[in-house]
Amino acid sequence: MKKKMFFKHITYVFILATAVALSAADCVFIDRYDIMQTDEEGRQLNSVKAGSPMTFSVVGHLEPRTTDNNGVTSKLVFAMLAPKDWDVAHQAKVTYKTGYHDDPEEELSMSVIPESQLPKNGEGRTWAQCLTSDYGVGPNVLDDMEWIVFQTDKTWVVRNNEDKPFYIFVRTRAGQRNLKCKLGFFINHTDDGFSGGTDHRKVVFANDCFEVTGGKGMTIDFCNRHFNRLSPLTALQNDYVTISYQADVDPSVSSNPLAATDEIYLQGKAVTVSGKTYDAPAIGAQTLMRRQSNLGRSFSLTIWPAGFFNVPTDEIIDHIDYYFSNADGSAIVNQSTDDKVQLGASDGDDTPFNLKLECE
Repeated sequence: MKKKMFFKHITYVFILATAVALSAADCVFIDRYDIMQTDEEGRQLNSVKAGSPMTFSVVGHLEPRTTDNNGVTSKLVFAMLAPKDWDVAHQAKVTYKTGYHDDPEEELSMSVIPESQLPKNGEGRTWAQCLTSDYGVGPNVLDDMEWIVFQTDKTWVVRNNEDKPFYIFVRTRAGQRNLKCKLGFFINHTDDGFSGGTDHRKVVFANDCFEVTGGKGMTIDFCNRHFNRLSPLTALQNDYVTISYQADVDPSVSSNPLAATDEIYLQGKAVTVSGKTYDAPAIGAQTLMRRQSNLGRSFSLTIWPAGFFNVPTDEIIDHIDYYFSNADGSAIVNQSTDDKVQLGASDGDDTPFNLKLECE
């Protein structure tokens, strides 16, 4: 006798990406899902350590209502929004079980859809381009994420009123960077291929963050806006880096000393691997940050770290400590300011923002 499978219901809303081709009356249902990971002590957590294996699973069923007596043939399509650091396209093994198969307990394979295989109604765009165009990175505030699209290796014939279950399993591995993000999942099918409406395609983003800990660097927070923002997220001293101050994260002067200031300056220092420090230029034209738009209160400055901090060519920058200042240096926003707003923390006032210079 085969064991019956159970999946724990949790408070995180992740969507499966699966589908069948059918008429507008056909429905796909998500019945249960489990994204929690089990740690070494057997605890269920919505986090993992860097480099650890992860498994996400979804249980649902189909209610096909087609008028075609021969049934409808299609491949199920599954897409996942995940950090680029996870390299899901190469790391993940995606399988599924379905009641349409002779052995409903057998796990069948899914593969990444080749870029040359365009969605039927994608207007010449790839699957990933369609997803990025329609949904972006969802509720995440940083764009260093990607949609990875899979399809079943087998084509299925689904007939009217054949209501049967499916199970999707995503087995992959966390990357090496500390981060937290809101994952997204999408469903569609190849016979539809991104047509208009939502009858055959659905997208859902997690309400809560999934976190990777114990890895490299400070935690990259895709979930919440902070006073500081970096682009790109990883760089070396000879790369160009854009550092931004986002004043409207908290417009209250009581918690944001620069809330009412339009002249924002980048200050700080570069610390080399040998322990030497090199200060940023003095407050002035070289360190003045430019307002990005009249519609918001974000200010940015693009720097070449080696040149900006005047670091000799024989020195290698390990990290940059930086903060934002007004014209006379009497008011600043730094990591301590951000922690007070985000976490309610009150341990000191002088911790700078930190950028560790390293390649991917």
